[in-house]
Amino acid sequence: MMYSPTHYQENRPDLIFEAIRRYSFATVISMGKEGPFVSHLPLLLENDGSAPALVGHCARANPQWRHFSEGQEITAIFHGPHAYISPAWYQPQADNVPTWNYVAIHAKGTAQIIESSDQTFQILRTIVRHFESSYGTNWDLPDPSNVELDALVKAIVGFRIDIKDIQAKFKLSQKQPAADRSKVIEELPKVAGSEGSALVEYMRLVGI
Repeated sequence: MMYSPTHYQENRPDLIFEAIRRYSFATVISMGKEGPFVSHLPLLLENDGSAPALVGHCARANPQWRHFSEGQEITAIFHGPHAYISPAWYQPQADNVPTWNYVAIHAKGTAQIIESSDQTFQILRTIVRHFESSYGTNWDLPDPSNVELDALVKAIVGFRIDIKDIQAKFKLSQKQPAADRSKVIEELPKVAGSEGSALVEYMRLVGI
């Protein structure tokens, strides 16, 4: 469960899924006998009209995949843009304090291991093509009949997480007066670079 006051909760699927696609490097948490286990993995969203799901892979040497095969509940946390907010940007008030603006999404569900090496390869290829497309390199994985690539596929475990619950917190100065929000929008890109610009974009997307 994520602490999220009502005014920061985001429930519009289009905004949530857009953020997952843009910030797809997730913190993946499962529970083992010795306590929580955490990995950091790129996950791609599948939302083709059926129930939304996340697909990815991890190294076979990573023991977390065994939690996936046990049908455990998995939590994937997606971290969007974030930045410190200075009270100097607000109209003078005695109770002004610093804060932090951010976008965070928790997706929970059960995982299934992809047993087929062909399907695992397709997950790998889909992930590669997704990220290479933004780089404009045209690089792609070689044909799966390549012996070395076959060894690579055997060294990883593909999986799919069917999303059962999703919580999104877009903390973007919603509680502040309009003049203060406008000042945050003006100042953030100057001091926080691309992170600040991304936060401003989300502030505008949610109607601030």
